[in-house]
Amino acid sequence: MATSEKVRKLVDEYETLNDQERDQFESLIAPLEESPVSAEWLTELHSRADDIDSGRVKLVSGEDFLKRWRAS
Repeated sequence: MATSEKVRKLVDEYETLNDQERDQFESLIAPLEESPVSAEWLTELHSRADDIDSGRVKLVSGEDFLKRWRAS
């Protein structure tokens, strides 16, 4: 199988990354079938992380959660 121009460009760009960037990149492209988490759950996790990052949801400490839970 011949390597496409896009793939060659990606490889060239990958080779310019430092170790931390390579680790981050590799974690993003890890095959989902190797993950113990289903694709649907990964989608949900990304959605929840986006909610947190955007400020749409407010995080509470475990201690505050337990206080509220026990009071309900």
